[in-house]
Amino acid sequence: MRKINWGLALVWGLLFMAMGSSLVFASEKLSPEKAYLSYVYQNMMEVNSVHCDITVQADTTMGQMKAVINGDVQSNPLGYKSDISIWTRDMKDKEMTIPMKQYLERSPSGLVVYTMVNEKWFKQIVPEWSPVSKNDLSADEKNAAWVNLLQMMKSVKLQKETPAYKYIDVTLDSMQISDAIAAAVKENNVQEKDILSMTAIGRMALLAVGDLTYTVKIDKATKMVTEVDMDLTDPIRKGANLFLDLVHPKDRAKMEDFLTNSTLSMQIVYSNYNKVDPIVIPQEVKDTAKEYKAPVRKAHSKQVKPSGETVTRL
Repeated sequence: MRKINWGLALVWGLLFMAMGSSLVFASEKLSPEKAYLSYVYQNMMEVNSVHCDITVQADTTMGQMKAVINGDVQSNPLGYKSDISIWTRDMKDKEMTIPMKQYLERSPSGLVVYTMVNEKWFKQIVPEWSPVSKNDLSADEKNAAWVNLLQMMKSVKLQKETPAYKYIDVTLDSMQISDAIAAAVKENNVQEKDILSMTAIGRMALLAVGDLTYTVKIDKATKMVTEVDMDLTDPIRKGANLFLDLVHPKDRAKMEDFLTNSTLSMQIVYSNYNKVDPIVIPQEVKDTAKEYKAPVRKAHSKQVKPSGETVTRL
């Protein structure tokens, strides 16, 4: 259980990247590929619901992992539900599968996330901030969103084309993404320390991994993205190098071997645009879910002994 649901963030991030950011950029002359993709993303701004099938696979020297998330997302009213399966196999060929379920809805106190683990439901309230802080975006906000996204695209190239689909390679500027995250945090006056810490680490990791490249599959008839594929192997290796200096010298070689011989990939398949059934969280889930709260860190307190010595207690 974490403060941020990264599966959900990923779905919304790739669909509506930079939505809600107030950054304004000068217009630019677009290449044919970038102009086409901008039209597709503008078209997708009208999407209210979609089904997503996310697959993340890792093959490492310590074993294998495959996570599958099959979920529905709707923007108005905001809602999310998914079935999650996490499969692992270790070096001794021991396999384990962890099934999970998840729901999300908006409430006056924030975003409420319900997660089922080991047949038990847990509830967590997450502070709400952009890009999901509104049910509806104005025309100007939608225009700003796709302009921001275009600015983040360092390169847009046609990989191949068939009668039905276009495959486009997109490279995102990690510096622009980092700046957009910082702007969103400032704009929404985020104060929670956990989110600020993760944001800082995320920005540092983005700058370490460099530009990110993924392939978008577009249905030429509907002008909708149907699939996103990303090889995360190289970015993860670069990002992990940030922490190698913190590893004990005797473990460094083992860690370097792990990174060199590990692969990580992700695929997202989109379907049923604007055809998803309304998302309703079962009342039984709400009634039985146990609220999860992050542990509260105790502040340091000081006491003075009769001798005058100061003692710090946790």
